[in-house]
Amino acid sequence: MTNMGKTVYLLCVLFAFFSPTLRAHDTYFAFAEVEYNDLNGTLEATLTVSTHDLELVLTEKNLLHGALTSAHMDSTLRASIEHFINTSFHLAPLNGSSFYWTLEEIENTLVGSTNFYLSAKVNEQLTGLEVHFGLFMDRYTAQQNKLTFIYRERKTTRVFLNNKRQDTLTFTEL
Repeated sequence: MTNMGKTVYLLCVLFAFFSPTLRAHDTYFAFAEVEYNDLNGTLEATLTVSTHDLELVLTEKNLLHGALTSAHMDSTLRASIEHFINTSFHLAPLNGSSFYWTLEEIENTLVGSTNFYLSAKVNEQLTGLEVHFGLFMDRYTAQQNKLTFIYRERKTTRVFLNNKRQDTLTFTEL
């Protein structure tokens, strides 16, 4: 065996030895991109989460048994996921009640993330939004969420941490 072969072999052995002690990941994340379409009166969003984290939370809530990718997406599971999203990711007009997200589509990607495509009907002219983005923060204390909001081709990005789950967006700042 050559020196290069011995080095590769040693690295493989070390990796195999230490891999059981490695964590799946050190960070927990969720990303949302929300666009306000004032022409048709809707908020349209893509919410991206780690599939592994989502499966663990849904399993703990007894909403999922097994992998999300192999689960039968019946109306009960779909409604449960929609409810879960609405309880931890909500937007409301300034001094108003939260909009209700309708789950339009679910996409599981090959890189281990899940995209939720959401919409919400807006029945009033908006000047700003109160945002609460505490998704997974009750389960994962290191959770970090990021929201990009788009209005008339202008955008702003906000970061949400466990100690800062809420923020206010005013459209004059965009």
